[in-house]
Amino acid sequence: MRYFDYNATSPLHPAAREAWLEAADRYWHNPSSLSAAATAARECLEDARERLADMLGCDAERILFTGSATAANNALARQVAMASPGRAVLSPLEHPCVAESFAAALTGGVVELPVDRAGRVEMDKVVDVLDRHSAVAIVSVLAASNETGVLEPWQELLECCRSRQIPFHTDAVQWIGRLPADALGQCDYLTGSGHKFGGPKGIGFLVVPETTTLFHGDRGGPQQNGRWAGTENLPGVLAMVAALEALAVETDSFSSAAIEPRRQARDRAEQMIVAALPEVIVLGQATERLWNTLALIVPGHDGRRLVAGLERQGIIASTGSACSSGSEATARAVAAIGPERLGLATDKPWGMLRLSAGWETTATDWQAAAEAVITVVSQPSRPAQVRLG
Repeated sequence: MRYFDYNATSPLHPAAREAWLEAADRYWHNPSSLSAAATAARECLEDARERLADMLGCDAERILFTGSATAANNALARQVAMASPGRAVLSPLEHPCVAESFAAALTGGVVELPVDRAGRVEMDKVVDVLDRHSAVAIVSVLAASNETGVLEPWQELLECCRSRQIPFHTDAVQWIGRLPADALGQCDYLTGSGHKFGGPKGIGFLVVPETTTLFHGDRGGPQQNGRWAGTENLPGVLAMVAALEALAVETDSFSSAAIEPRRQARDRAEQMIVAALPEVIVLGQATERLWNTLALIVPGHDGRRLVAGLERQGIIASTGSACSSGSEATARAVAAIGPERLGLATDKPWGMLRLSAGWETTATDWQAAAEAVITVVSQPSRPAQVRLG
């Protein structure tokens, strides 16, 4: 089987496995205890925090280790609501753990930014949105879309927010481990997840501002300077950091020389599909995307049946976000852009396919995936149930 669902999760990197096993064997002690062995564990934890900070371009004291990116985003929403009751301004393509958390926590609810046909925030309209809405507690826009791979203008948004003294957050779960991350630490708040780039599941992180001394995630303990209670998952932390460091070495710090041939392999597969299936719509085709992601809208088909058909052809893919597969939320990107802008009729069925690759995915793998898509889509389909609206 060829795996094309890296945006959902990635296999454990050998460096992560080695680091996890060593930590579980040698540094299993509670870092908060007072013994010499616990002190060694605590030193390992703080060393990992420093190493991650170096890769993100921020001070180590700003990093809080969490159980997941979802936990980090939920805690951030609660903290922002406590500090500044108001509203959150978000991209309409945010992951549900951002969109739903802010909507539930903030008294002013959520305001969505307009996006272009690719699903990218329209910077020329951001200022107007911020000027029209008072009491903006935070602006949160993901760095790269988990569904389409489209890169958002997070650096421009950061500068725009700074000029208005509005905190800016980016969920960089899909960016980190695929593109250079050393500028992301400039953001006021930053979220990451280990299992998206070869670390283990159950470990993530949140970067908070240096001045945020009263941040509280989980309560009930003095861990992480009293800002996130609970015994730290040291094996998970060390494995996550080891995976990111190993990828940086293997890809020469995510250089264009490493990225470009992989982008070209994706583009050739895209061209094969579009040439054979001209009715297929490529989401984000005309803008910058992650080199590993290809999102397709297939009129007249059901996405779940397409995924099942691809698996029978030896390709593991998805319909969109793994956290919303099989539900209407998989239409989030299409709903945000607007079906009419994509040339889709609102009363006609359609299916979404997302192919997302890893660093080890070859050009041959991409060709096989394209051939499988063409084969499956070309087969007669039963009436689909998914509709826009």
